[in-house]
Amino acid sequence: MSCPQHARSRQQASRQDGFTLVEALVAMMIVAMVVISYLGIRTSALIDATRARDWRLAREIAEEKMSELQAGARETQPENGAEVPIEKYEGFSYKIVIGESAVADLEAEVDSIAADAGTEESERLSWQRDRDNYRKAADRGLTQQEYEDQLLENDYARKMAEKAPSETDLEEVAVAVYFPKLEADHPDQKEVLVIKARISTLALSGMTPDQAAVVAQARGDSSSGGEANGSAASGGSAAGNNTGGR
Repeated sequence: MSCPQHARSRQQASRQDGFTLVEALVAMMIVAMVVISYLGIRTSALIDATRARDWRLAREIAEEKMSELQAGARETQPENGAEVPIEKYEGFSYKIVIGESAVADLEAEVDSIAADAGTEESERLSWQRDRDNYRKAADRGLTQQEYEDQLLENDYARKMAEKAPSETDLEEVAVAVYFPKLEADHPDQKEVLVIKARISTLALSGMTPDQAAVVAQARGDSSSGGEANGSAASGGSAAGNNTGGR
């Protein structure tokens, strides 16, 4: 049978042990909170760095494609409005749009992306655009798809069919680069960067000045073609949106 003093000593020791355990738990909670906060800061910094890299890369791609067009470096004219995947960069793609009406449609698309696809505002813009296209198509006796295809072709294709490429005839051109949106609200949501410039039809045609001169002679158009080179283009402008979805 233990004495009362010995029992009290054991009780005090148990209390001391219990107090030490509580201290350890509190310390662990503090450490966990610090670590979680640090990881959150690191994650946010990583997202910001990745977003900045994506926008920088998108601009580099857009400027590279625009430079090719301005220099007349393509052997064939670009396919107007066709979206082309970039194999080197997963999730990235670009498209070249030629002609004022086609560029206007691209800008409307960018506005819709800026409104953030999936939201009520984006759906309203999309519905309004589809309604307008349907009405215009009906007025021309076309389906909506036929009308939208003509929008991409009409301005530039009609001019190229009527007149030989020329260094002095300038056309509105836009290059759009699409890339994945970080922290997207829904799958496949994209961001887009657009740059614009006015480029000579000779540079866009993929023809040499001599080839353009032959076409001009065949069409009886002495004012077109054969004018120095196809690299002339007037200044460019850039525009991008920070939020988007497609």
